[in-house]
Amino acid sequence: MKKGILLSIFLLLLTCAPPKPYEFRNYSLQENALADLREKRIAVLPFESSYGFEVGKVAADEMSLALGKIGKFDIVERGRIEELWKEQDLDKKRIDEKTAVEIGKMLGAHGVILGAVREYKRDKVGIACRLVSVETGRIIWQASDVIKGSDRRIQAHFPDPEDRHRLSEDPDFLLSFLCQLFAETWK
Repeated sequence: MKKGILLSIFLLLLTCAPPKPYEFRNYSLQENALADLREKRIAVLPFESSYGFEVGKVAADEMSLALGKIGKFDIVERGRIEELWKEQDLDKKRIDEKTAVEIGKMLGAHGVILGAVREYKRDKVGIACRLVSVETGRIIWQASDVIKGSDRRIQAHFPDPEDRHRLSEDPDFLLSFLCQLFAETWK
């Protein structure tokens, strides 16, 4: 009987323990190639999105901001990218690695980030993106993930209850966090 009670207590304690924070691992990286881009210019192109142009723009802005916080890269100003986009009448759906290299050269960038918003809902966001070398045309880094604001592992990153609530209600807030996770892989 004592074993049964001890086992019940142990199981109860396990279910009450806080979860470990979410660890992002869904990426690939060529570290030497990325190291060669340090202190050089990176352009984050508008993300493709079936949820509307603004969602793709927000995702690109959040990715630019997250990479800028690292402080190891020179991020091309968003206004310059938008200007070039209009001048060249570019379509996000037709941008591949070869076109990205051409755009990167026009912007004076050494690397270009292409992305797509895969999910954009109140409690769930997902993006996929990749960094292409303007010099070689090769993919240096790529990442993809879908996260839910209700996931206890995601919430473990936010001790403030108000932030936890925002994770479940504000897809832009959740998108910002996902971009931060992506950017941390560049450190």
